Amino acid sequence: MEQATNWASQATSRMLAESLPPTPRNFNIWYSYFSGDAPDLNRALDRMIEIGRPLTAEVMEELHGKFFSLDHEQKVVLDAGVQIQSALLQLLDLLKSCGADTDRYGNALHQFGAGLETHGLEQLRALVDAIAAETAVMAERNRKLQNQLVSSSTQMEELRRNLDIVRRESVTDSLTGLYNRRRFDVSLDEAAARATQIGRPFCLLMTDIDHFKKFNDAHGHTIGDHVLALVARTVKECTRATDTAVRYGGEEFAVILPDVRMADAVKVAEQIRKSVASKKLVNRSKNVTLGTITLSIGVSQFTRGEPLAELIKRADTALYEAKQTGRNRVVAKDSG
Repeated sequence: MEQATNWASQATSRMLAESLPPTPRNFNIWYSYFSGDAPDLNRALDRMIEIGRPLTAEVMEELHGKFFSLDHEQKVVLDAGVQIQSALLQLLDLLKSCGADTDRYGNALHQFGAGLETHGLEQLRALVDAIAAETAVMAERNRKLQNQLVSSSTQMEELRRNLDIVRRESVTDSLTGLYNRRRFDVSLDEAAARATQIGRPFCLLMTDIDHFKKFNDAHGHTIGDHVLALVARTVKECTRATDTAVRYGGEEFAVILPDVRMADAVKVAEQIRKSVASKKLVNRSKNVTLGTITLSIGVSQFTRGEPLAELIKRADTALYEAKQTGRNRVVAKDSG
């Protein structure tokens, strides 16, 4: 509590020192910080304070956009829609122009065809010159159309890449690279639907890093972030491509294991637990060994027809029991 108060005092001092305006956005950030209801925001702010980064108006705007704005994805989609509409309008205008030019070119050729009945050399020469001129105009129009098509194709490809990036970011935790809660909800629904339709089992692991707050307080948030990333990598290494590994929140992780029964899910959980516990943490910049970290893991198996909230509750209950009975262990809870 005392350390939290110190952080709050430092943060408030910096806010005043930078003369940040008392806007609803800034109050929203600090209210969430003091209440502790947004752990990732607290970690980001604490890290900035730790390294002495000034909390300017620009930084506060960046924090608000990252942790509170729900419109980022929608804005990107709307911007992309505007760009696509603009590109399409340009193409349509050019196509209409080319269409009119094509009609004109056809009419001109028809008239030139009638002029072939003349036999005078000068008249034929003038006719050829006229055909060449009209053809050059048409070729120029086609060249512009081709360039516009190439430009539009490039623009669409760039938009596609940007939308793919936004789509990935919207379901990915930026610190660990694992999926986030948004993807967890979707994947859990999909696993339950599949299990219900074809009768295949699936299990859920809920994982928490033991004594993580004490570790953070002792070694700092930068080291804490490295620990979160290490656990995330280990979870990923111990699971299949068909599994869904998620940073559930703070130091808690979840794994959805499709086509896996309880006994095998416990084996996966044990593999993750042992792998993490076997890794020694070293602060290379100071050449200091920080010891090891351990995980507590709760396991539950989906029962056909049950609400998903019950599945999550069982896994959470098992995780709590693992914590209460000594930590660094796996506990499984079935529906019975």
